[in-house]
Amino acid sequence: MKKRKALTTLTAVSLSIAMLALSACGTDTAPAATQTDQPKSTDTKATGQPATKKDPVTFTYFLNAPGDNVPEHTKLGDIITEKTGVTIKYERLVGEIEQKLGVMIAGGDYPDLIYGGDKMFKLVDAKALIPLEDLIEKHAPNLKKIYGPYWDRIKAADGHIYALPYAAPTGKPNKWVNAAFWVQKQVLKEAGYPKITTFDQYTALLRDYAKKHPKIDGADTIPFEILTYDWRNFTLTTAMQFLAGGPNDSRAMVNPETNQLTFYQTDENITKKYYSKLNDMYNEGMIDKEAFVMNYDQYLAKLSSGRVLGMFDQSWQFQDATAALKQQGKLDQMYAPLQLTFDESIKGDYLDTPMMNYGFGFGISVTCKDPVRAIQFADFMASDEMQILKNWGVKDQDYKVDDKGRFYRTQEQRDFFKVKENSKNWSGEVLYFWPGSAGTLPDGNNYDPGFQPEEIAAGYTETDKAILKSYGAMTYEDLFNPPNLKRKYFPIWSIELSDKAKVFDQKLNDINKKYPPQMVVAKSKADFDKSWNDYVGAVNKLDVAGWMDELTTKVKERQEKWK
Repeated sequence: MKKRKALTTLTAVSLSIAMLALSACGTDTAPAATQTDQPKSTDTKATGQPATKKDPVTFTYFLNAPGDNVPEHTKLGDIITEKTGVTIKYERLVGEIEQKLGVMIAGGDYPDLIYGGDKMFKLVDAKALIPLEDLIEKHAPNLKKIYGPYWDRIKAADGHIYALPYAAPTGKPNKWVNAAFWVQKQVLKEAGYPKITTFDQYTALLRDYAKKHPKIDGADTIPFEILTYDWRNFTLTTAMQFLAGGPNDSRAMVNPETNQLTFYQTDENITKKYYSKLNDMYNEGMIDKEAFVMNYDQYLAKLSSGRVLGMFDQSWQFQDATAALKQQGKLDQMYAPLQLTFDESIKGDYLDTPMMNYGFGFGISVTCKDPVRAIQFADFMASDEMQILKNWGVKDQDYKVDDKGRFYRTQEQRDFFKVKENSKNWSGEVLYFWPGSAGTLPDGNNYDPGFQPEEIAAGYTETDKAILKSYGAMTYEDLFNPPNLKRKYFPIWSIELSDKAKVFDQKLNDINKKYPPQMVVAKSKADFDKSWNDYVGAVNKLDVAGWMDELTTKVKERQEKWK
């Protein structure tokens, strides 16, 4: 399943900003890193504070993350430059990433630092990145402390580390709702806050509300929405794993007690059951007729209109719609997450086990002008001092500390960060793209304001408070079962695949774009069954057994070797 990073800093997205994690593919030989042997500048103290003020240097940093251009000067950027002598010139993605990386690789002309997102493996295959482990051992004590417990997890198949995920679990781990079945808060409110634990109860709730309110703000009510545009069709093709009691693993489900895998994509009691329920809903008029022809922007526009009652999605994917609803003052038309299963005998497993997006993250290119200075700067950014700065800001200006040592923001400070232009000028909205921690500081405060309990509570509306009070919870995370810590391998989608397995993945992608929508819109159960049988036949022509064998082996390795 596609996902942004599992642990976020700038937004409580899940986070994580999230994309499909394709771990760095191994290569037989690692690129030479001769520049790392002789530092061009003094080392960094263990605290991360530069030993001395160093000569000014500018590093270029490419981000596979579309967004606004980063201002030349920002409040935090200028502070960081003053402390280190380092200026970062960011370049955000414009256009297609495949084309951008293709030009880089063909010309061998790379920026100093690179975040390739889910395409990091292409840079590793092209020998565009240098191994980081020796640099970290010699010059980056903060990075070693943070990533040391996960050293083996972040290595590529050739044994080298080419990318540092942005946030390693530290202290008390964060909990956040990422994948869920979502419902408008006003739907729960009007129904008297009923206990909703199964998909059938959920659809009945949506149906009843839509009958009472066929139109919202003058437009037709959409009881249930589905996004299938491009790679985002996972909202259709993987939702059923959660209803069957699985976590955010994508196309196979793992029994962590036995390490056995189940390929549920052709399972009649899981996938066929879900598609059949959607087919009933579609023919009843509960599913948007444009669900299978609209693009991502149109999906967000519909959610932002306030007339969509529910959907299955991951929180990071519709955060722009959430922000738009909030800006319009449609607070009750924002969404609350539900942990649903097929029936009450199944235990939900929605919350992600603390993990990292293996293969994602910060990398140093083979053409970097000074790898030692670069890793020292990254190490400085990973110090607690700098993580507090880049996440919370300047004490008393951007946040305050109470008499118990707890970090918090005043409402005026919170309102400041709600304005995009303010946030852009404050940090450039790119400080997330540096290695660091996720969880709690030694003093118990959270590295990320979005996970600080005081800040979570401050962000709740009166409707939120009423919902949570009715269900006996303090936060929405409390409505979900805790993550299953026995899933040390988690998640499957982060496992580095062979070329053969990647081909299987791509072919299954193509099949899932074709047949599941046909099943949902089928006019009769006979038509539905025909599409299902065609789907199963197409999938079974692939090497399912080979793909499953490879994943089973790698899941077992992780379960046995990872602490």
